[in-house]
Amino acid sequence: MKNFEGISFLWAVAILALIGLLYSVRAYIGFRDIERDAQEDYGYKQERGMLDGRLSREGYIRIFKRLHSPRRPAYIATAIFAILIFTWPIMGALSFLLEQLYQLSGQNRVFEPGFLVWQFCIFFGIILSWAAISYVVARRYHIRAPGTLKYETEQQVEEERTGKREELVIENDWGIPPLLAITGFAAIIIFVIFWKLFVSI
Repeated sequence: MKNFEGISFLWAVAILALIGLLYSVRAYIGFRDIERDAQEDYGYKQERGMLDGRLSREGYIRIFKRLHSPRRPAYIATAIFAILIFTWPIMGALSFLLEQLYQLSGQNRVFEPGFLVWQFCIFFGIILSWAAISYVVARRYHIRAPGTLKYETEQQVEEERTGKREELVIENDWGIPPLLAITGFAAIIIFVIFWKLFVSI
């Protein structure tokens, strides 16, 4: 039973994949049932005169799906599987770059593969890449989030009348999050310090 002692990287990947699968199943069930729920909700409110008279049946169902779709588990599963897919090529790219650094430094032992600086760069490079992937997915999740019921109703009425919705205006779009920018700057400073302290040894 030696293979089960501790948690290796592959075991961590397997556990993460299982979590992603669970979120995927949850999202699938939610998307599968939402059409039925929308139809039932429309029928209930129509019988009781609770609907906006400007909305068509199809328009109300679109609003219901937009407001109640299982976006959160779907985006979480997307982030998890994106991390699983891109971790391997990112590790390969980091290893290649560090190997080039090792060669350019005249095979200085400070940058030798497997030693402290190499492990440090691989570890924090992977963490930074995971944070970047999570940020991209989370940013898309919030950008595409639905508005209030009133807002979505007005937008749907406008779309049915003119054929288009109000365009989103994204303010303060940095392109990259401040945290990643600061982390990248700190990584450069640490690299320069290592270079100055150890390359000449």
